[in-house]
Amino acid sequence: MRTFLIGTISLFIIASCSSVDNKKLSGTDADEPLMQDSLCIDPMLKSKLDETLAPFYHGVASGDPTQNAAIIWTRITLTTPSKTIPIRWEISLNPNFKTIEQTGEQSTTINDDYTLKIDVENLKPGTEYFYRFQHKEATSITGKLQTLPLVSDKMKIAFASCSNYEWGHFNAYGAMANDEDIDLIVHLGDYIYEYGTGTYGDTSLGRTNVPLQELISLQDYRTRYALYRLDKNLIRAHQNKPFITTWDDHEIANNSYMDGAENHQDSTEGEWSSRKNAGIQAYYEWMPVRAPKEKLYRSFSIGNLINLVILDTRISGRTAQIYDHENVEYQDQSRSILGQPQYNWLTSVLKENHKWKIIGNQVPLGPMLVPTEEGHHPYMDGWDGYPSERNKLLNFIADNKIDNLIFMTGDYHSSFALETPLGTKTIASEFIVPSINSSNYDEHTDSATVLRAQDGYLQLNPHIRHCNLTDHGYVNLTIKKEHVYAEFIYLESVDSFNLSLKPSVDFIVPSGKIMDKK
Repeated sequence: MRTFLIGTISLFIIASCSSVDNKKLSGTDADEPLMQDSLCIDPMLKSKLDETLAPFYHGVASGDPTQNAAIIWTRITLTTPSKTIPIRWEISLNPNFKTIEQTGEQSTTINDDYTLKIDVENLKPGTEYFYRFQHKEATSITGKLQTLPLVSDKMKIAFASCSNYEWGHFNAYGAMANDEDIDLIVHLGDYIYEYGTGTYGDTSLGRTNVPLQELISLQDYRTRYALYRLDKNLIRAHQNKPFITTWDDHEIANNSYMDGAENHQDSTEGEWSSRKNAGIQAYYEWMPVRAPKEKLYRSFSIGNLINLVILDTRISGRTAQIYDHENVEYQDQSRSILGQPQYNWLTSVLKENHKWKIIGNQVPLGPMLVPTEEGHHPYMDGWDGYPSERNKLLNFIADNKIDNLIFMTGDYHSSFALETPLGTKTIASEFIVPSINSSNYDEHTDSATVLRAQDGYLQLNPHIRHCNLTDHGYVNLTIKKEHVYAEFIYLESVDSFNLSLKPSVDFIVPSGKIMDKK
């Protein structure tokens, strides 16, 4: 993950609504103060609560839709939380719930951070549903989802990544929520950031991290999700669209891999495994995902039109990064970004019979040379840092004549459209999506340097067709049998609540051919 650190702060405040042993929630053995509060949420979040949503302040969400099932999610926040809280759920074909298709009741506890996740089955394919939750006399806002179709001739999917609360407003989520043509949102990772207040953000905007310290314990991660999910734009996006998500590094720590992270020090922050497990647990509590915790990579069949493949290039199988491409171990065949189980799974699903293979991918497949004042270097935290496995995968794709392959990539806080080469052949198209609001080049350097960098990317990488280092937003893919239409959607600003859009930059990838700019 590309980050530019601008300071540090270290405060330790942990809130709870239970007398649970705080050491069980921590990634360290250090004694930490345990604050009791009558409201089951960090006291610093009270001022951000919209009382019209009580007690379902964090709204609702749906995710991981299939042809006959979907996850629905909520979180309840009571002033007098009990050990077990029963919540009723309903799903209907009507927004007024005149008729109820399914209903049930399930309880949540502090063990789930008072979140509730229901896997609703026996739904109809390609059908719009409405859902809501109830506790006593209170009812949540109504969510909307759509199951995947058995047969499809068109699908519009929004791809997003890198949303950092302190860097500005989540206007891109609001724009996605307003686009009635979007069928599905795929989040490619860095849904939250783990840094403490002022470490990697712009606190002058009045959007301050909670908790104030860097995330290490389970309660830390839970509270940060609670902060993000109170954002009005993000509430609306989850309310209006089903999400399919994967993590990148900041859901746990910057530049993470299986056994550690650049932003983790065992000597002061405890064992990596404890911190990793805390981040993973909070992710599964707060995100509408179905996948088992040991395997977030998965695929979704959308008729015979699309196989939507979601990778985990961070935690499942990544070995430690090497940041010097002249290191003798750089080309070592044992180094992996996927791990052997995921690689075997990926090569298997790529052979399935779908018109288009769309790969949700955290870090740039590339190759990509990064221009610097001193010269240039490969992007070592992406697939460039694992050349043996990348070449192995690209050769598999070429040998098996797998076509109509598009990689959708996050992580980079910039926009690129590029063709992935293998020798003289183009193996796949790749679209690297802009950040929702995490810092771009122009937020840490001057405009002249940005222009030099942009020119450098294009000169060093002739397979790059589009480069934008400054704008925030997301990418829409409209997938049809004959082509895929990609739109880079850019927001006017993230410094204030503003859903105005700049003109989009569009590309088309015809079936069996390479991309072309519209």
